[in-house]
Amino acid sequence: MAFEWIQLKDGLLKKIIQKGIEGKRPRFWSEVMGKVIKFPTDSEQENSLPFPEENATENLSLFRIGVANDEWTRILELCIQLMDEGEAPTLPNWDREEVIKVSKQLKEQGISLHREKQIIDSFYFFGRALKLLIPLEVRLTHELARNPENKDEETIRLKGEITSLVASMYNNLAACQLAEAHYRHVIYLCDQVLERTPTDVKAIYRKASALFGLKQFQDSFDVVKIGLALDPTNKAIVALKRQVVAACNEQEKTFAQGIKKFFH
Repeated sequence: MAFEWIQLKDGLLKKIIQKGIEGKRPRFWSEVMGKVIKFPTDSEQENSLPFPEENATENLSLFRIGVANDEWTRILELCIQLMDEGEAPTLPNWDREEVIKVSKQLKEQGISLHREKQIIDSFYFFGRALKLLIPLEVRLTHELARNPENKDEETIRLKGEITSLVASMYNNLAACQLAEAHYRHVIYLCDQVLERTPTDVKAIYRKASALFGLKQFQDSFDVVKIGLALDPTNKAIVALKRQVVAACNEQEKTFAQGIKKFFH
């Protein structure tokens, strides 16, 4: 399928150059070739195609559905998905290596966006990757459970890689939620990480930070102690410990003053 998307004064106009196979539309991770033609914003044309500005036509580009990270490309993705396309493998037909490859690509894009402080967009990419990985993790777990005495080494290796990837996605999602101060979500996500990798110091730190944000200082201190037992010189956890200890002392002081007034 080939198309052009024309920008007019009051919106966009679709122009299909070559139709795809009827009934098939772009879906997540489909690749579509196309180009966007931009026109002057003062164009008065409504029902016909105006002639484009000089040098206004962009080169033919490859669009990948599911990687939009700004408003314009999100609009393009939505519009493209309303068009017909040629045959493309559906997600359930992807082999395991393809799922891992795509998930890693989404993860890297999410990390890049997070570094640029585009927290919501990075959360979207990490979430997409996790949705690809979870079914594969469940499937591999069931395969190993069905044959406990005859475990395939490749399946075990793959299960370990998937578990590590899933844990990292949950961890990255927790980082996004922590940046937005959604503390209860952070705790849930970190618990998912620690269920798979109990010694993950980043997840421990984020969980302790979330508990601190909820003013659950004693719980936060208990988690901090676990983190310091694993990594005594971790600067972030050491700094958090100072904050938690100060908050606990202040809380105890306030409580003591309240009890004293109550029984005075």
